[in-house]
Amino acid sequence: MKRNLILAIVAALALPVSAFAQGTIASITWANAIGTAPNFVLYAQIYGLDPTNPTQPKEGNTAAGRPIGTTVYGGLPLSGTGFTVGLFFGAAGQPLDQRDTTVFRTGGAAGTWVTRTPGYTDILPGTAVTVQIRAWDNRNGQITSWTAVMADPTIPQGVSGLLSHVMGGVDPLTGMTFPVQQTLGLRSFQLTMVPEPSLIALGALGLGALLLRRRK
Repeated sequence: MKRNLILAIVAALALPVSAFAQGTIASITWANAIGTAPNFVLYAQIYGLDPTNPTQPKEGNTAAGRPIGTTVYGGLPLSGTGFTVGLFFGAAGQPLDQRDTTVFRTGGAAGTWVTRTPGYTDILPGTAVTVQIRAWDNRNGQITSWTAVMADPTIPQGVSGLLSHVMGGVDPLTGMTFPVQQTLGLRSFQLTMVPEPSLIALGALGLGALLLRRRK
């Protein structure tokens, strides 16, 4: 009798733990065009390389952005499936992992992507996370990860500033509900190329080597 009672208690305790592990979903909404034109709450297009200065990083909304900014971009808004934009986040103080990707809209909606609200079962609602949006030229779909981007300095790429968020959803332990947050702090940015060593830097290295040789 006691044995059956113990087994029943263990089973009852195990059910909620299993349910929490499998069914808890934490979410975040990531987008750079939130609201309806012309009354956007957020409108922060992502731009391609500036042909006059392709190695210059630049971030900030334009005069047409929301919130309104003063930044001017030389490149065009990214358009179509040739460019990837990704959601990266990690718990505060931890590395940022690639968690979702999509491609850009076209035409008058170029520079933006369709709003996405992915859900995750490996992180609890209420967890504070650091978020960043990253974009890159995917070389006709061949470059699918940020790791691949970092391995090839010739790939145009760009990143947003860091954003702080709390994952939305219902905490299974406390029952507390956390609203699903939107990336309202996101601002426009442009793709850049990793600069090659400049002639000035190479010259300085050469001069240093010459001075060392003379000292010897």
